Amino acid sequence: MSAFRRTLKLLPTIQRSYHVTVNRKCSVVHSSPTKRVKTMLSSSSLSYTKSRDIHTTITQQQATIVPFKLSDIGEGIAEVTIKEWYVSVGDEVAQFDNICEVQSDKATVTITCRYDGIVRAVHFETEDVCRVGQALVDIEVSDEEAENVLPSNSPSESVPVPIQTQGSSSSVSTPAGSQTSTPAPATPDPNREILTTPAVRKLAADNKVDLVLVPGTGKGGRITKDDLLNFMSSLSSSEPVPQVQQEQVVRQEPPIATIPTAHFWNSSPTSQLIGGASTQLEDTVVEIKGIAKVMVRTMTAAQQVPRFTYHDEYSMDNIVQLKELMKKLGKEHKTKLTFMPLLIKAASQALNEFPMINAHVNADCTAVTYKASHNIGIATDTPHGLMVPNIKNVQNLSILDIASELERLKTLSENNKLSTDDVTGGTFSLSNVGAVGGTYASPMLVVPEVCIGAFGKIQTRPAFNSAGEVYPSNTMCVSWSGDHRVLDGATVARYSNTLKRYLEDPNLLLFHLK
Repeated sequence: MSAFRRTLKLLPTIQRSYHVTVNRKCSVVHSSPTKRVKTMLSSSSLSYTKSRDIHTTITQQQATIVPFKLSDIGEGIAEVTIKEWYVSVGDEVAQFDNICEVQSDKATVTITCRYDGIVRAVHFETEDVCRVGQALVDIEVSDEEAENVLPSNSPSESVPVPIQTQGSSSSVSTPAGSQTSTPAPATPDPNREILTTPAVRKLAADNKVDLVLVPGTGKGGRITKDDLLNFMSSLSSSEPVPQVQQEQVVRQEPPIATIPTAHFWNSSPTSQLIGGASTQLEDTVVEIKGIAKVMVRTMTAAQQVPRFTYHDEYSMDNIVQLKELMKKLGKEHKTKLTFMPLLIKAASQALNEFPMINAHVNADCTAVTYKASHNIGIATDTPHGLMVPNIKNVQNLSILDIASELERLKTLSENNKLSTDDVTGGTFSLSNVGAVGGTYASPMLVVPEVCIGAFGKIQTRPAFNSAGEVYPSNTMCVSWSGDHRVLDGATVARYSNTLKRYLEDPNLLLFHLK
């Protein structure tokens, strides 16, 4: 905190006994200070001088207000929803302090501060939507830090404002020659070398921005991500109808009732018979946002892919016999060991023989990338909606390792705390529809993945043994969906048969593990 601000905090105590004057150099002028006042001034690194005059005057000092903008958090995320604020107006903040928690269409992220100062404005309420490049809060910073934050060769984003406290003079002096006009941007040199990172170049290309026009504030004129975002913000601010004004217009509309996203499909009749009389009920309009909005975009993309579905039934008799052993091992290793970790490991082992299934296809379907890592996504039902976190490098994990990771992802999903890394980078997906009583399904692809499977519940059904005798068999229905542009039905059927052999005879799986 600057010396001047410390003085302001000490003033109420000092003024109870003496009238004081605080000058621009942060020295205190008063009459005959007591020992207590001397100690306070000494501890705050301020000086004092005697004066016969008794008065109270605080000279106004210019402060710099810096807008703290939402930066690009990667993965093509353009907007986030504010879920929780950790600061309010008047709070002191330092670098790396938590500012707020936001939820993108992929994960929940905590935004940390980049400056030391005081929060002077908060621009959004919880559940509001903030776009990349918009200011989350305004932070008052020292003049010295402002010089580092706002380089002289780029348009200023801050607003100098005077600090006033009780007892301050009402007159404000303006330095001679000072004006409020925004400095004109420097003329770009089309022949200069563009110094920046690949990530900044990609962001510029995605937004069709010519980097030659962007002034660089980094070392040697290097263009940083903040430089690009500030430039894009200046372009958007010059449009006839600013985006902020458009949002304000939307907010003037009648408020939309909100209910938990996971239940947005619930509906009620428009009329109800109560006591023999018909009572008209009002419909509820629910805004689709958050996790539900992700599902809209993901399923819309999946619907554009021609897919086929393949079904089969697996005998799970030998797996069911391992149930007691799995309970014992889970208790010893303090983890919940179910059939699902074993199914995931078996699916990964089968992928070693069919690498074309563990793959991504590009947007125009001109190339397929066979993925080396088995990052298997698990469709998870949560109170917030459908999430598909993935377990990284399953090919290198034991069944117990997979069980621990599955439990971790489940806990984070239920609390809506999944990180961006948890929900990105998947190469192949599985869904356990049996957990909700399902048998068969027609799972939708998670684009750009090319295959997804769904395991139904294990059911007891009559079956025939080799002697033709009927016996109760534990049977699991399995469904597969594949991208028919790059996969044919026979390939998926062979993959399913390989997984089937591993599950019907776990000894084969044991011998193939590396």
